[in-house]
Amino acid sequence: MLTLANPGGAIEPPQLVAWAKRVDQLSKGTIRIRFRDQWREGDARPELATLDDISKGKADMAWVGARAFDRVGVTDFQALLAPMLVDSYELETKVFEAGIPAKMLGGVRTPGVVGIGVLPGPLSRLVGTREPLVNPGALKGKKIVSQDSALMDESLRALGATPVTAPPSTDLRSYGGIQMQLGAVVGRHHDRDAKYVTGNVDLWPRPLVVVMGKAAHDRLSPRQRTILTKALKQTVTRAVDVARAEDRESAPTLCRLGMKIPSASSADLKAMKSALEPVYARLRKDTRTADWLEQIEYLKNTTGVGPDTASCPGTSTTTSPLEGRWTRTMADGDWRHWPGDETWTEGPPNGTWTLDFENGILTKTDPVGETERWPYQTFRDRIHLAGSFTLDATFRLDGDRLTFDNFDCTEDCGGYAVTFGGSKQPWVKAPVAR
Repeated sequence: MLTLANPGGAIEPPQLVAWAKRVDQLSKGTIRIRFRDQWREGDARPELATLDDISKGKADMAWVGARAFDRVGVTDFQALLAPMLVDSYELETKVFEAGIPAKMLGGVRTPGVVGIGVLPGPLSRLVGTREPLVNPGALKGKKIVSQDSALMDESLRALGATPVTAPPSTDLRSYGGIQMQLGAVVGRHHDRDAKYVTGNVDLWPRPLVVVMGKAAHDRLSPRQRTILTKALKQTVTRAVDVARAEDRESAPTLCRLGMKIPSASSADLKAMKSALEPVYARLRKDTRTADWLEQIEYLKNTTGVGPDTASCPGTSTTTSPLEGRWTRTMADGDWRHWPGDETWTEGPPNGTWTLDFENGILTKTDPVGETERWPYQTFRDRIHLAGSFTLDATFRLDGDRLTFDNFDCTEDCGGYAVTFGGSKQPWVKAPVAR
């Protein structure tokens, strides 16, 4: 059993979940990876602290964004993260197929840490708090929250912004915006404090670098090390598919939540690239970075694909049979055991739970006021939730009573099965206020 620190909050990156499953398959169950979520949650610089934790053996391994390595003197990933260069999933796939990120991994020589592999990640975009960030003029003087990276700070300054380091979940109302992937905008609920996402300015990808503590790595046999790296290579295609699907699902969700997704004009894009020229000039001063930039630019020219563009689709007029508010009040003894891998010694919090189905969004509120939201679709007697992970279930309506059963998830969802269905009490339709 290998523990993997996840500094990405409570959500396990689906790319890494797919890798962990492949490790389990290749090892025939002899190697298991257990995620330790919310690692360094709330830290403004969680990835640097995570690298230090791994070097000290506080967990066996971790993932960190490639962007963080320039803070510890590793600059090999800079060409992969060059602003507005890798701006489509097709190009990202070509770059990984060419083996460029694997070669960059050789530069990871952080004390006490061993590089295991790199997986493709989602594309980051500009999120505007009060106005669309479509050109350098719109960015001028604005404080933009950025993850910890010298290159990304330099790029934002070149575009006229002032980069600030803050946790990804920070309230954006004090800032001009943030650079973030669409799935994280949904997951961090930034529709509550920001109004715009620029749909066709793909700043850079977020490659996930898997690292291992040297002491933990030394304990593995050569065969076990090979399985870890082989599984990563075999997960690359799946990782790109997951990132693309996340964008495809997140864009309409943000639109339903009231955000706007404008596109920068050709003139806007040209102005941004012109402002970024000094960044490229500096990058090309490093021989290896210049060589990798040339290789990626060649792939970009031969691929002939423009930037991936997110936009708001047409609004559906289909009404779900679940539309409205459903509640149930739970007390001790109302919860029942849900068959599965987990044994529940006690149920979730007692009190009144609420499900609000409105315009394709499900909002679940627990008795202490904590909320979670997912976009949802229904077909016949099945419901599909697609948020931080995918959950499917059967629902049954009996007048004003609603029950759920037959849960199927992309990852372990025992807690959600209990929350939605593990009860002796049905959900009851709340009367419509008049």
